[in-house]
Amino acid sequence: MKALTRIFIPIYTISLLSACSTNGDAEKANNETKEPIPEVQIDQTQVSESANESNETKPAMTQAEVIEAIKTELKTDLSKVLPNELPLEKGKYLTATTKSDESRYEVVFYESDEPIAINHENLVDGQIATAIARLSGEKYENEQEASRQIAFENFSELGGQMVDLGYGITGYQDVGAGSLRTSWNEGRWAIAAHTRTAEEEKGVKLAKEATEFLETHALPIPKPNGFAHIDVYQKDNRIKWQDENVVYMIDQVKDPMIALEIATSFK
Repeated sequence: MKALTRIFIPIYTISLLSACSTNGDAEKANNETKEPIPEVQIDQTQVSESANESNETKPAMTQAEVIEAIKTELKTDLSKVLPNELPLEKGKYLTATTKSDESRYEVVFYESDEPIAINHENLVDGQIATAIARLSGEKYENEQEASRQIAFENFSELGGQMVDLGYGITGYQDVGAGSLRTSWNEGRWAIAAHTRTAEEEKGVKLAKEATEFLETHALPIPKPNGFAHIDVYQKDNRIKWQDENVVYMIDQVKDPMIALEIATSFK
């Protein structure tokens, strides 16, 4: 009987050890084959896709596209006369604010560091963009009333001190109240360069620069007349032209030569 007992105990011990080893291996296998929770993976993918979509930026509109968009914003019966392009600083973007009714419209052009929507509410405060020019069109009761807004003059008939501006063009100088104008005619246009009497040479220089520029750049064809006032001191640059009973005007441009550049960029 004692011999049987000695044989049974080792066999029973081995069986227990085998059972424990088998259970441990099964638990280890279960832990190793356990898959990540599917919901976590899906959520992470959705967040990643959403982030990519939010980082996508639409390409900036070209000047031509901005100008076409401005036309769409103008609700008027007038012919929508707009420049083909505006002179912007390198790397700047074009935008604008608009006002219009059936007989008048106004566009203020801005340049900005980043693309900005037309008629953005913060454009007018000058914080996010810089105004570079204003264009307006206004319908008058008749052609005669529109002509009075132009105040066209034939300077050769008025006389004055003659100045050779080059290219076969003669300017005429007149003085009044401390101001001096060097004025001339090109076709249906009357053009005057303003300076102070103490700085006559600056007025003549500006007149010559404008004459040279207009040899290779055409102002809009007025019906019947147009008038351009350019200012040495960058305070009062105005370019107007008539289309029967409608008057178009460019103003609020600091540089007189840029004002002319804009005026010569119409279809």
